[in-house]
Amino acid sequence: MTTVTRIATAFAIGGALITAGCASRGSGTIESPGDVPAPPTPSAAAPALSGALSAAGPLISSLTSSIPGLSQAQAILGAGSLFGLAKAKMPADQFSQVATAVPGTQALVDEATKAGLPAASALTGLSSLTPVLSKAGITPQMVSAMTPALGQAIAKTGGQPLADAFLAAVR
Repeated sequence: MTTVTRIATAFAIGGALITAGCASRGSGTIESPGDVPAPPTPSAAAPALSGALSAAGPLISSLTSSIPGLSQAQAILGAGSLFGLAKAKMPADQFSQVATAVPGTQALVDEATKAGLPAASALTGLSSLTPVLSKAGITPQMVSAMTPALGQAIAKTGGQPLADAFLAAVR
């Protein structure tokens, strides 16, 4: 292969890469240095949950679609806080049944703890959640709608007696 052929091949490959790079950005224009790309358009669906929270995805999706104005982040914090309260007030073996009935329960509690959920010893009732929930814009009406929704999720696979025990613990 001659030097000229090698240079021509390199230019052809480089041109193809540049063209592919421009096409992958969704724009046929060449940007100048300093140009700021347009932000991605928001999708109608909430971003997929990752890691341990992915197991709680169906529950979080159900909460956000059934409670007006509740964002995905608020649903995670609210559900995690309510599960955290239940964990603090229920016997350990009973809460273990709740965690088995609702996938992702412990991940939700962990996220709520990261967001400021008080220690278990400070969780005495629903009012002990008010500071962390209100700080996140979760209204008492949202909590009132979220609580029975979580009870229904528990009842689906854990049975109504377990759901009733959960509801008694978080009231």
